[in-house]
Amino acid sequence: MKMFKVMAAFMLGIAFCLGFTACSDNDENGNGNDGDNTTTVVNPEKVFTGGLPKSVSGMSISQNEEGLVTSITTDEGEKAVFEYFPVTRAEASINSARITVTDENGDVTELNLQLNSDGYVKYCKSIDHAGTPDADEFTWEMEYDTEGHLIEMRRSESDGELTKITYKDGDVVATFTQSFLDDGGKDINGDGKIDNQDIWPDTKIYYTTDEITTPIENKGCLMMFDELLDVDMDEMIYAYYGGMLGTATKHLPLRMHAPYAHDSQGFYFSDYDFKWTLNSNGYPTELIVKRPGEGTWEDRYSFAW
Repeated sequence: MKMFKVMAAFMLGIAFCLGFTACSDNDENGNGNDGDNTTTVVNPEKVFTGGLPKSVSGMSISQNEEGLVTSITTDEGEKAVFEYFPVTRAEASINSARITVTDENGDVTELNLQLNSDGYVKYCKSIDHAGTPDADEFTWEMEYDTEGHLIEMRRSESDGELTKITYKDGDVVATFTQSFLDDGGKDINGDGKIDNQDIWPDTKIYYTTDEITTPIENKGCLMMFDELLDVDMDEMIYAYYGGMLGTATKHLPLRMHAPYAHDSQGFYFSDYDFKWTLNSNGYPTELIVKRPGEGTWEDRYSFAW
């Protein structure tokens, strides 16, 4: 009976160490404390409920045996390398994870990430041109709703930028970005006065059209912030595919109505149509982004699972 209890306790200990965690009896200085939780809270399965894509629009995603993303490489030669820090390490008191991005020209951007209890980025110190005399530091601050959706993002770059993302029934319905360098307190539409008409209007996102009246389930949990939501992510997009930027929309966007210019007559908008090709399991294999009207153009993106 005693041996059974010992074995049961042992097996229970193993269970707590499986998945996306790493267990240890020793901290960085070699001081053992039984029961110390040295886990990193990142869990891509929480975001990508059907499994991570192997590639997204030219980005190849690699994982380790625990399921954590280790690197993402683009078809243009840019590479993002992921590091995760256990909570007992001194590094983790400052950063929970780090993504080091090296572009095709060798320029390095370092994203030092602090994560919340869900494993999502709450704060980032970004170092552009890291390791050179021209290094610049910027910050990101993120907020999420109770369902884990990213709803607000503040960036310190260019005198500050605020992005708000509005959800309804699990889908992004509107996004808004204000650059305090360009728009804060200025007569941006040229009508001779500063008022609420000088604030960029929302970008609107739609999930049905005249042809598609039932929303398409987002089985692959894709969140292409720049292309589909008019949200500029820069290198932070790698954090999403590492499972560290919140949860996805329930459905795939089909249309976007976005402001692009302004003058004394008001704001001007572009409409973008999104056409998805799905495989037999309902996962996207191709996306065509098309802007109809004068100057029609289209972009194509592919996905592999």
